[in-house]
Amino acid sequence: MGKEHNLENRKRQAARIRQIRENNKLTQEEFAEILDISVSAYKKVESGENQISLPCLKRLHDEMQVSSDFVLYDRKHEAEEIWADILNCSEGDKLFLFARLMTYFAGAKAAVYPQKDEQARYDKEILQVFKNMRLTEPDKTN
Repeated sequence: MGKEHNLENRKRQAARIRQIRENNKLTQEEFAEILDISVSAYKKVESGENQISLPCLKRLHDEMQVSSDFVLYDRKHEAEEIWADILNCSEGDKLFLFARLMTYFAGAKAAVYPQKDEQARYDKEILQVFKNMRLTEPDKTN
């Protein structure tokens, strides 16, 4: 049961990794570059032959904001937990999140999901809109 169970876990992890890549409209080559591994190494991860390494999980989190809990265990934050966090934000943070969601959904219509550097550019544009409207900027302590 141990080896069979481990193989099934690897296959499910591989499917989640492939889902992340495909949702972001990336080729295996582009995704391997983000993870800083060879294409052949990535293909082994995506097929479930090999498990994703800890450094790759860290890069996946740093570059694409993907939780290792999701990749390894299919754990996602519950909507109620997220909502509670939002309720505890400042009004400026709530407005910033709203603007980010609007940007996200505008891109989702065209199936464009921003990576870390693109998101930073969008965030700067959102902050500029806040300044132009003389709105309170989000709390930058987080």
